[in-house]
Amino acid sequence: MSYRDAVMAAKYAGGASEQATALHQERLDPVVSGTSYFGFDRPRGVVVHLVPDGVYDDGYAVDLSERGVLPEADPTRPTQLPVLGNAGDARGTWTADGFGAYVEDAAECRGYAHLFSNGVVESVSALPFEDGGSDGGEADDGTVRLDGRALELDLTACVRRYLRLLAYHQTRGPVHVAISVFGAAGCRLDTGEGDSGRGGSAGDGSATVRTDLLAPFTVTLDGFDCDVRAELADPVDALWRGAGFPGSPFFDGEWTLRSAFEERR
Repeated sequence: MSYRDAVMAAKYAGGASEQATALHQERLDPVVSGTSYFGFDRPRGVVVHLVPDGVYDDGYAVDLSERGVLPEADPTRPTQLPVLGNAGDARGTWTADGFGAYVEDAAECRGYAHLFSNGVVESVSALPFEDGGSDGGEADDGTVRLDGRALELDLTACVRRYLRLLAYHQTRGPVHVAISVFGAAGCRLDTGEGDSGRGGSAGDGSATVRTDLLAPFTVTLDGFDCDVRAELADPVDALWRGAGFPGSPFFDGEWTLRSAFEERR
């Protein structure tokens, strides 16, 4: 299903939040099947959608001209449209449906972020699963590891950056955020805090994810300058619960990763 078909299929799902959830679900199919943008075709990944309220307003469109698409001088090297889990440069280009940034390795797309002409942001990445060592990738026994600490930080930082981009384009809020992790069954969600006692290896601080698709409920952000981590608390906790945790191990009255997050401003 094309992006435009997905938008039309979600149009009559109900209110704005239900429309955002339906659009997210419609877009999951081409992403998982490897028929999405930039040739992305990976067995597992993280999918995020930001859907502004104005998506279905008549005549609404984002300025996708070379000088208008991003608030920076060179859109071919975008920094305001980050790819989840990517610390280096991404390549930017226009598509038939908008503008995107993508990361390649050996000519294979490992992740992308796409700003559509109707103001929706789609972020897809396998990088949280594929960076070697403690940041993800395969352990010595062949089990795929996912760095939960890095995922929390990257999700929060990327959503904040996407909100800034939508604010730059004067998008009408609120903005609805939907998150899914696919291909996760059997992966070990790593906490970096010692043995979890939830199906991980002794001393490695990981727990096995038992569900192939982790798909928390859509959340609604009322403003573009909100506390993103506080607003994403429920979906982030739900991702951890997929591996048997009661919630994020990085929240104990306050977010213990706050200082690391602020360094990314």
